[in-house]
Amino acid sequence: MKSKNILFVCLVLLLSGCNRLNDSPGVYHIIEIPEFNLSTTPDQGTNSHAINEVWVYSTTDVLGVFPLPATIPYLDEHGTGVIDLNIVAGIEANGIASTRKPYGFYESLSIETEFTAGDTTSVIFNSTYIYEANIILCEDFESSNIFQGSSNSSAEIVRTIDENWVIEGDGSGLILMTDSLNQIFSTTQEQLYYLPESGPVWLEYDYKSDNSFEVGMEAIGGLQAQRTPIIHHYSTEGEWKKMYLELGPFIWSTSDAFGYEITLDAVLDQGKESGYVVVDNFKIVHYK
Repeated sequence: MKSKNILFVCLVLLLSGCNRLNDSPGVYHIIEIPEFNLSTTPDQGTNSHAINEVWVYSTTDVLGVFPLPATIPYLDEHGTGVIDLNIVAGIEANGIASTRKPYGFYESLSIETEFTAGDTTSVIFNSTYIYEANIILCEDFESSNIFQGSSNSSAEIVRTIDENWVIEGDGSGLILMTDSLNQIFSTTQEQLYYLPESGPVWLEYDYKSDNSFEVGMEAIGGLQAQRTPIIHHYSTEGEWKKMYLELGPFIWSTSDAFGYEITLDAVLDQGKESGYVVVDNFKIVHYK
């Protein structure tokens, strides 16, 4: 009987020890964010995105950058008993992993919940563009194609409705190159884009290729008028990708320009007999 009593007391102490562990400020409350979703209205264009990580902020600190699906350990170091976090979508600016940035044009996610050591809270990050975002829908190839090749282009960019090339909707822009149709230097026509001289400006678009190509801007008018490729793309191995291209530095360097156009250039890669580039959903985003 005595041994049974001792065993019972040990079990009680063990269980009470577990409870004290769960209540301990040294045990994390886990925040899980399994995915990011973007919702858009018709005047905002595509809801395609390339959000693969989140930036996490408390009321006083940057807690870190977490890849999606994200598992965020939160420790109640100050004993407030409350979790108060702001979650911001993160991008690879210009497609470069080393230039990761929070993307301020998507609404952030606020998480406010009771801190319970050992618990897990799971929240899907559903977002929209912020109200302050001014979105210019440049070309989505649904009913038109404003990219026109220059006189020294042998290839051309055409609107295709072939489902093998279309990422979404009814159309995409397609460049097919061969030995004889081996280069294109194109610019958006019919419309100038008037862009702010300060603040962030981004060009978003989707693309797929087995050949290199360049996207840039042409400054129209002013003393520093110029046509400048900003980014050089390589083959995506048949995979659609999303680009967030930072236009600010180019715009700031051509601040006296009257307006801007988007450029899209491709030359058949050396040693190849054919190549393709397919693009879609060009939009410019800046603050109102």
